[in-house]
Amino acid sequence: MQAAQNNPAIAKAWGVIKILSGDERARALADAREKARMDMDSWLDDARYEGEERGRQEGRQEEKQEVARNLLQMNIPLENIVKATGLSLAEVERLAAELTHRQ
Repeated sequence: MQAAQNNPAIAKAWGVIKILSGDERARALADAREKARMDMDSWLDDARYEGEERGRQEGRQEEKQEVARNLLQMNIPLENIVKATGLSLAEVERLAAELTHRQ
């Protein structure tokens, strides 16, 4: 109570708390707003995590493709590139065709 008397912001907040605690409807609305805020925070955290994970996966895939391109330029057999990178044979063949068209 002492802090509320010395600080106008705390006094205002205390007044709002008193009003909300006495009014069932106002308390329900405040609870609903707080739940919505928490749900949104959770949703944003999940979306951020999923985006970061997708970025990591795309980065790993790009790295595999870059390694495959390097191995193709070294004339390593396609089957060995598939084993070394974990890419499918079709993907390695596609990369080989891209390199051929560039030359």
